[in-house]
Amino acid sequence: MSPGGVDDARAQLEAGDFARARETAGAALASAPDDPDLLRVAGLAGLELGADDAVDQLRRVTELRPDQTWAWHELGDALATEGRTEEATEVFRKALDLNPDDEVAMTHLGHTAFQGGQGNEGVKLLEQAARRISGNSTAAISLVEMYRSLGQPEEALSQAVKVAEADPGDRLYQLDVAELSLETGRLDEATAAFDRLREIVESEEEEVCALHGMILVELERGDASRALELARDAVAIDSVGRTTGVIAHLEVETGSDPTAGEPRDASAAHIAGQGVPPTRQEVEDALRGSLRVLRRSSAEDRGSLGEDFLG
Repeated sequence: MSPGGVDDARAQLEAGDFARARETAGAALASAPDDPDLLRVAGLAGLELGADDAVDQLRRVTELRPDQTWAWHELGDALATEGRTEEATEVFRKALDLNPDDEVAMTHLGHTAFQGGQGNEGVKLLEQAARRISGNSTAAISLVEMYRSLGQPEEALSQAVKVAEADPGDRLYQLDVAELSLETGRLDEATAAFDRLREIVESEEEEVCALHGMILVELERGDASRALELARDAVAIDSVGRTTGVIAHLEVETGSDPTAGEPRDASAAHIAGQGVPPTRQEVEDALRGSLRVLRRSSAEDRGSLGEDFLG
């Protein structure tokens, strides 16, 4: 195949035209079956298309280019995508053998180790990778959720703060800091993080979710009156009614009149006019559900869920 033809196949791959890229590369492989460039294009395109021979083609590239770490990375990715975790782990180890300082291999190997049940080994590798890569690398970001999954909220919070400081405008990173601060009892820090979320969210609906986080903090602090103030702020912009039950419960808990601000027998009035208000547990569950809504919408806007690497 001519160099121009190789370039055509590669350009089709990069443009996302996987069927044409595979067809172009496949036609040339008939006369040049051991061309690593063609095998790479055919394998990567085939992986996107679910072709049975895609992994074999990428494995053949590693046989032809055994000293190229990118070849081992791509084979490892392909194996991991197919759920062949043990094989992927071995492939990433070969890449790391080629270059002990290879951050990409460390990150991949950390993920596959974690997925294979070796959580501590996964953390160790991601920590090494994060130290070698400046800014918010995949390793640095993944460590937050990995620490959480291992039941290490203090470590998760410390890492989340670093990630959020590197990108203060990212909603998911700020939400991690807010939730982990709340989980570890750092209530002032949690309030500050939820307040920052209010500043960077992209809609009133998301601002309601951030306010719900602040209400959770005040409930944990034991300040129902402040929680009610925040709930009233939230209900003013809550177009879908997520805060209605929260208000009803907090009026009962504080004995407040929602119109005049005077103490009243809130429980009796609410039961007579609108039904029994939700319990504290039901309110807290609803507020946490609101935070899940915020996490999901933020992840969808980014284009991928932050927890995906955990499977």
